[in-house]
Amino acid sequence: MSSFALITEGITDQVTLETILWEYYDSDLDVTYIQPIRDATDESRQENIGGWEKVIEYCTLPEFKSSFLFNEYVVIQIDTDCCEHINFGIALTVHGEDRSQQDIIDDVKGLLISKIGEEVYSEYKDRILFAISVHSLECWYLPLFESKRAKQSKSKNCTEHLKMAVNKKGISYQKEHDIYKNLAKEFKARNAIAQCMEFNKSFEVFIKSLPSC
Repeated sequence: MSSFALITEGITDQVTLETILWEYYDSDLDVTYIQPIRDATDESRQENIGGWEKVIEYCTLPEFKSSFLFNEYVVIQIDTDCCEHINFGIALTVHGEDRSQQDIIDDVKGLLISKIGEEVYSEYKDRILFAISVHSLECWYLPLFESKRAKQSKSKNCTEHLKMAVNKKGISYQKEHDIYKNLAKEFKARNAIAQCMEFNKSFEVFIKSLPSC
C-alpha cells in the first residue's frame, strides 16, 4: 500500500487531494494529514488552521524531513493567488500581461525547493510531489461543475465561480470540510480526471507528476 502525506493550505485542500489520489490510483492508499494537523473537531473549520505561509514555513522545519520516515511520498499543495505578496515574491504578470501557468508553477516549485533546502531536496526529490494550483485549488473543480467551456478553464476568482456554479445545481457552498467532501465526489465520475486535465493546466501538471504505484 502506497502512503502519501499532505502538506496543504487548508482542510478543504486535504479532502480534495485525498479524493483525487484515491481515484487516480484506484487502489488502497494510506493518506496522512501533516499540515494542517487536525482531528474530528476541526472538520467544520477552514479558517485559521492553514494558509500558504504555513505551507512555506513547514518546508523549512525538521519535521518535513521526518515525514519521510513514515510516508512514501509527500505532497505539497499551495495556491498562487498570493504569489505577489512580499513574503511570497513571485510575479504573476510581466509588462502587464499574465505569465504562463507553467512559468508560475516552475517559479513556485523553485521557491519551495529553496525552503526545503538543496540537501534535503536532493535526498528526497523522487518522493516529493508538488500540487501547485493556479491560482487556487477551486479552479480544479470548475470543469466538473461549469457547463460552458470558457468558464471551465478559468484561473481567477475561482472560489466565486465555483460557488455560483454549485448553487445553480442546488448545492449550498461554504468553504468547509463536509461541503468539499461532497464536491470532491465528482472526481470519481468516469473521465473526470481527464476532463480536468484538459481544461486546467496546473491540474494536468500535478497529475502527470504522480508516480506509478
